[in-house]
Amino acid sequence: MKRYLASIMLSALLLAGCGEAASAPSAPADDQSPGETAAVSEAETTTARADSLPDGLDLGGVTITMLLREEKANEFYAEQTGDVMDTAVYDRDRAIEERFNCRIDYVLKPGLWASQNEFKGVIRSAVMAGDSAYDIVTGQSNIVQPLNIEGIFVNLLDSQYLDLEKPYWLDSYTEGINLAGKVETVAGSFGVSSFYYGNVIYFNKPMLTNLGEEYPYEDALGGKWTLDKFLTLSEKATRDINGDSAIDGQDVIGYYTYNNFVQPFFSSLGFEYTEKDADGRHVLLMPSEANITAADRINEFVHSDRCIVTAPTDHQEQDVVDAFMSDKCLFMGLGIDGAERLRDMQSDFGILPYPKYNEDQDRYYDTILRRYTVAAVPITAVSAENSAVILEALGSIGYTDIIPKYYEIALKGKYVRDDASAQVLDLIRDSLWIEFVDIYYNDLGFSDFFADYAVNGKTGTYASTYEKNSKQWTKKLEALYSAAEG
Repeated sequence: MKRYLASIMLSALLLAGCGEAASAPSAPADDQSPGETAAVSEAETTTARADSLPDGLDLGGVTITMLLREEKANEFYAEQTGDVMDTAVYDRDRAIEERFNCRIDYVLKPGLWASQNEFKGVIRSAVMAGDSAYDIVTGQSNIVQPLNIEGIFVNLLDSQYLDLEKPYWLDSYTEGINLAGKVETVAGSFGVSSFYYGNVIYFNKPMLTNLGEEYPYEDALGGKWTLDKFLTLSEKATRDINGDSAIDGQDVIGYYTYNNFVQPFFSSLGFEYTEKDADGRHVLLMPSEANITAADRINEFVHSDRCIVTAPTDHQEQDVVDAFMSDKCLFMGLGIDGAERLRDMQSDFGILPYPKYNEDQDRYYDTILRRYTVAAVPITAVSAENSAVILEALGSIGYTDIIPKYYEIALKGKYVRDDASAQVLDLIRDSLWIEFVDIYYNDLGFSDFFADYAVNGKTGTYASTYEKNSKQWTKKLEALYSAAEG
């Protein structure tokens, strides 16, 4: 019910945040960037508050210091450059400062995966030294979240000001992170990355037309976009175009991607690694017949000439984008933010959710790549309640203003090329999902088992390999709970 209500509320706010309810913002001219669109009108920036923070809450002029990963600092910190997104972020921070009589300051540190140890060290060192340098820390999910079990963050469930039932908090994350009554990191609309790192399928429109096929929009919107249809179209599109009687990267294939975008099939097909027992604890779930069948179908597909999964390299993502832009594949797996990289693509493209297992599946599940931003409050923060106020306000305005502007102006208005793709983006937004084991990627270490089997496994061994690892995985789950409860 909460997810359904959140969808209705955000749809209403999107309309309120973009002027008249009857029309979407006009796309900018082809020679304009999103930041060069006409100035946003007053009606486009005025939205109702989504939070329930009390009126007149005064923090007494304190400075709230936030640690940011410098590569994604623009989620929280921006200057007035004239860009729509920069302006929205800048205005949000100034509005919060004025509303609560405070000042928000920022410390930027390298925070990509290659710098994970250094970034963790910055947080640990401050807390271990009893240093109140940071009131809020933010960063890449699989870098910051593993610090939960070290006891250096406050339990945000104890805050009187943080309402994690609000629609701007990602409920699948909040539910999954909650072990032993503790929520020490949160994810949601305070960072636009929680949306634009959603995993999606791109398709080449002219290719489908030449195959005599309709765009799969109607199937997607009608709940009928399934694995069978994806595989059938991929097979139909694959062909030898250079006449050497072999299908490779020089020909046209059905699906081009790399490992990160094979794993999303696991959740999209309705599967999970764990289930809750009578005590509400996650325990290992053995694969169903449907899970085994799907794993083998994806394994067979990945090893066929209908699919190319690039080898891990520093430029693997760009290799996938280049192939798609060169009309070398019908489908491409990538994040929503990938649309920005397709701006100069000559052929038209569309966007789809990852497919369901079959039409009986109740909904789509589009996972979020582990680069999304999470936030936490160190136990050495000057005031955990002051930090909670700022986090709640950041999430609230992110929900009513920041993400709608990215969604409606920067994405829909510029990179997405048709109204139907825009409708599917609405569907994808409401289908975002984070699987429990993937939240604890570092602690448990088996969230990518499905992708590893699909790419490297021997067909027909999914169940036996899963069972072989089950005791080890169960021990890791038990150790995770012990650490959380300790």
